[in-house]
Amino acid sequence: IVLGHVLDSKGLKMSKHLGNVVDPFEVLNSAGADATRWHFYTTSAPWLPTRFSTKDVEETQRKFLSTLWNVYSFYVLYAEIDKFNPLEYANFKSDNIMDKWIISKLNTLVKEVDEKLEKYDITGAALQIDEFTDSLSNWYVRTNRERFWGETLTNDKIAAYTTLYRVLVNLSQIAAPFVPFMADEIYQNLVAG
Repeated sequence: IVLGHVLDSKGLKMSKHLGNVVDPFEVLNSAGADATRWHFYTTSAPWLPTRFSTKDVEETQRKFLSTLWNVYSFYVLYAEIDKFNPLEYANFKSDNIMDKWIISKLNTLVKEVDEKLEKYDITGAALQIDEFTDSLSNWYVRTNRERFWGETLTNDKIAAYTTLYRVLVNLSQIAAPFVPFMADEIYQNLVAG
């Protein structure tokens, strides 16, 4: 990616003379490479000037990366409690309307992100991933929490687990070009682990 000018938080060109230069290594060490990449992808089209500050990158980290990690952690926590193995239910089909809804949104996401990346619309693709992750957390997981909390492993609970597992595996693959370190960790823990 070739970036336009990287500006400070006030929209001024960064300059040592003005003292508004941000040390990239400080940002990478405090917020991480994935958060820095995600900030550039979602702030504006790559070829346009982009405002940049440590605070903005940390906000990006909090909004998207933390949300994705929290959904993943939610799944892992309850799957470990129930000793749920998704490989045992690879062909399990859910009739739950919320499961069908999130899988439909996932399929749409895959199609639209692929189309946007073919057109080099990185910002549009990243924003769709961001929107999907927000829906996954704030609609699907929140609405279905009680399904995961049940004491026995009912068909409904299995459906919730298999659906969330499928979504997280696919989402980690879709997000990999954008946030490779987090996506790889999630994928490795869910699939390879």
